Amino acid sequence: MGAPGLAGRSVAPSGEPTPKLSKYLAGCAAKLTGKCGAEIFLSFSGNNNNPSDSCCQKLVTTGIDCHNAFTEFLEAKEPQENPSKISLRSLDIWNHCVAVAAKP
Repeated sequence: MGAPGLAGRSVAPSGEPTPKLSKYLAGCAAKLTGKCGAEIFLSFSGNNNNPSDSCCQKLVTTGIDCHNAFTEFLEAKEPQENPSKISLRSLDIWNHCVAVAAKP
């Protein structure tokens, strides 16, 4: 599932996001701090570290559509990685963060 309203391919063959996706991703990034954005990005690196609880709260606040758009962007930007590996890691990160955000 991509970002809402981004039907079809939202990443150009060059791996760069289309202008519509770029604008959408910028809006998503604005909801995160630079520190949390970096922490979440590094969580995809395969080291199986999850974002901190505070960054998980921010990620969940941005919503699943933002998370999915970022995942789609990573899959296009990192062709040496197996896209299904990125998708699975994305799901792990999201589920972890949802569980963290649900804690009282």
